[in-house]
Amino acid sequence: MIHIFFSINPLCGIILWSVDFFSENGFQILGKLQLFSKKCICVLIVISCILSGCSGSVRGIISNNTGSPSPAGLITDYKDDPNISKQEKAVIRVGVFRGEDYSYWNDELKSMASELYQNGVITGYQARNYPDMDETWEALSKSTGLSVRGRLEFVPEYLFTYDKMDDSQLEDMLAIDDIDLMLTFGTAAGRFLTDNADKIGYDYMVFGASNTVASGIVKSETERFNDHSFALVDTTENERMIRAIYDIYPFKNIGVVYEDNEDAYLYSGVSDLDRLSSELGFTVYKECVDEATEDATEEMKEKHYEELAEAYESFIPKIDMLFVSTGSVVDNDRIKTVLKDMYANGIITVTQESKEQCEAGCLMYFMVADAEDDGVFMAQTMEEYCAGVPITELEQVFITEPKLFLNYETIKKTGIKLPMKAYMIADTIYTAEGVR
Repeated sequence: MIHIFFSINPLCGIILWSVDFFSENGFQILGKLQLFSKKCICVLIVISCILSGCSGSVRGIISNNTGSPSPAGLITDYKDDPNISKQEKAVIRVGVFRGEDYSYWNDELKSMASELYQNGVITGYQARNYPDMDETWEALSKSTGLSVRGRLEFVPEYLFTYDKMDDSQLEDMLAIDDIDLMLTFGTAAGRFLTDNADKIGYDYMVFGASNTVASGIVKSETERFNDHSFALVDTTENERMIRAIYDIYPFKNIGVVYEDNEDAYLYSGVSDLDRLSSELGFTVYKECVDEATEDATEEMKEKHYEELAEAYESFIPKIDMLFVSTGSVVDNDRIKTVLKDMYANGIITVTQESKEQCEAGCLMYFMVADAEDDGVFMAQTMEEYCAGVPITELEQVFITEPKLFLNYETIKKTGIKLPMKAYMIADTIYTAEGVR
């Protein structure tokens, strides 16, 4: 015991060593010391630490079961007290709840993981281009998270997909009592947890959802509907894109295809097109088809493309711009085939989805949200959460710096004359020779 205290604090060691030195029998002295309460010993240690200026040495006495120091103030037993704040637990257990298997959300998660790793918040994560969220989550679950005020544990079996779960499975997920935080991706998943917040005991953070205020996930940029929630808020994402496109090319008639439901109406930007149409003076032509998710069968995808082709054909010759929305999934390798009639009729094609779709054949993409940037914001938010910031006090607003992408080959094919300012402000122009 004497040697242990000596290694912790030199002054403590000197005090106890002195007692032993002037005693007739060290073991008798130790026996007498056992009569003192633990509180008296702690007082002695604290006083000695103050005198020696080694305030941090007390922390060395508190160790986790690996023998390494635990962050000050943490409860090392996860089940110690159900009333303990989640951020004060030695282990912060994390799960994932996504709307579907969507590549953008996987890119967000990969970016978050890489940022946490770069910042030293987690160790052992193998940063690779994992093709889907299942593989990314598996890699994360093998990492060790040592945060400022806790240890992040990504629970491998807690990866849930909303559109693959029945009512019973969803109820079981709501009832989980051994996680602290659910990373939530998408409008449908985020709204489901918000609607059922009275049934859950864990916190949740919503990312990758379009306009989380309009979709009812949070009240406003600063207000929540409950004390469990956080959501990335960008209420003008689609509006900024539409205004920027209109500023470059003042279209008169725009066509958009989306799935006929409330969520798709929001995240496909159709609600913003309808709202801005009277102000900017354009007409919106709309058609609805069933979405084909990324894990859909080939038969389902073919049916989707047939319906999409019919919808696009119905727009010609009424429109001068086509808005390729998130709600009308088009694989990059089929973009040129799907849009060939648009090219032939001189119709500008704008993708809401990604710069990859622009490179694949859409004429224009105005980026107002970026998965990599979102992931960095996610990591920063996680770090603040682990540092003890209450979830209701975390900053929700995050806006990506806009970037314009153009496909010069499609511009030539369509025969459209864009103003010079479009080329001047473009961040990236895809050409047959490469990227400029």
